Amino acid sequence: MARRLAERGVRFIELVDGSSSHNWDQHGDMAEHAKHARNIDRPIAGLLRDLRQRGMLDDTLVVWTTEFGRTPGVDGDKGRGHHSACFSSWLAGAGVRGGTTYGSTDELGASVAEDRVHVHDFHATLLHLLGMDHERLTFRHGGRDYRLTDVHGHVVKALLA
Repeated sequence: MARRLAERGVRFIELVDGSSSHNWDQHGDMAEHAKHARNIDRPIAGLLRDLRQRGMLDDTLVVWTTEFGRTPGVDGDKGRGHHSACFSSWLAGAGVRGGTTYGSTDELGASVAEDRVHVHDFHATLLHLLGMDHERLTFRHGGRDYRLTDVHGHVVKALLA
């Protein structure tokens, strides 16, 4: 369905895994994530394959991300709490350098070890890939100009093709 929407010119499509009443925000049992991953793995691979076969991946940005990572420590018997310092996102298409891994955590996954990407950097990079300059994308509120990346944000050039 996402591919068909893109073929018809829909400019923004958000996909959410609605396969069960339990979502990815699992604090009690991390084993639930394996079930969710199985539900979305093939559909995402199919979407990327369809976009590539039709020549649409070159100008379609695919972003897989989340609001938070998970703590390296246990929360309850089998769960994990939110962890805003370290989490993974992936990008495909639309000027993204394929096969690139950028950044890493320490051996516990508790802190960034190298190539930290702040959320403002992530947003600046996404906006750049969409053809927008994050420093010029502003809106006025209360007599002040605001932007999504605030006064921060740098395009992560190592992620660009």
